[in-house]
Amino acid sequence: MRTHCGIVLLMVVLGLAGCSGSSPSAPGPGSQPLPSAFFIRGTVSDTAFRPLAGARVEVVDGPQAGLAATADAKGEFSLIGAFDDATRFRATKEGHHTATQTLDPLCPSCSPDNRWVNLSLQVLAPPISMAGDYALTFVADSSCTMLPQEARTRTFTATIPVTSNATPANAYSNVVVGGANFFEDWNGLGFGVAGDYVAFWLETLVEQPAPNTFLAFGGLAAASVTSDASPITLQFSGSIEHCVTKSETGRYLECHQLQPATRAVCNSDDHRLILTRR
Repeated sequence: MRTHCGIVLLMVVLGLAGCSGSSPSAPGPGSQPLPSAFFIRGTVSDTAFRPLAGARVEVVDGPQAGLAATADAKGEFSLIGAFDDATRFRATKEGHHTATQTLDPLCPSCSPDNRWVNLSLQVLAPPISMAGDYALTFVADSSCTMLPQEARTRTFTATIPVTSNATPANAYSNVVVGGANFFEDWNGLGFGVAGDYVAFWLETLVEQPAPNTFLAFGGLAAASVTSDASPITLQFSGSIEHCVTKSETGRYLECHQLQPATRAVCNSDDHRLILTRR
């Protein structure tokens, strides 16, 4: 699965997270020495990527123990103080389990805000069981007439793994999509559960049906479901892109240069993602 700090861009757009942590990918390996006092940013969300406005975040230990902040409408907060990689931050919100976490790894490309802590809280209700094999179908909003017909409905395969209900972290999993030819390793989805609410977070899923042709999907698909429902239809808010590059040896990134051969993008809150058990 593709994991890099580019995932931050989608999270900022969705108002869900900063540079990694409880988001599906962690920015950059390792840690580096920290100054005695510095600025950090953070987010608080539930395990289905919904921001938790009003959540309280408190420094648990170290010289700044007791320092606290409140998450805003986007679930975001900031703190200034003396922290290190062992400093723990605790988030609380009524109706949710408490979560404690240390700083995420240093994210140099997120400068100037290159230290984050992203906390994910599980709701009190146990997560619904969604484990199994699925056909996963994307259906474009009917208004997306700029997309060619073959880009408006695409079906792939996906397996949601069995996860434990013991901790909030286990209400999230990475799902690998198959059943087609994908560009490099851009075929992963983040899957989260909060009670009976499920969500798929797509950084960028890129199918390559021909050497110079790309279909890309990015956004958030979510809905409340019942475990025995099939098919399950989720509202997909995001983008569907069809691109043909000038060269058959081209790469997907060429779709975002100034003059690709052809490119059509439809952004909508009314796309659909349909899960059908196999």
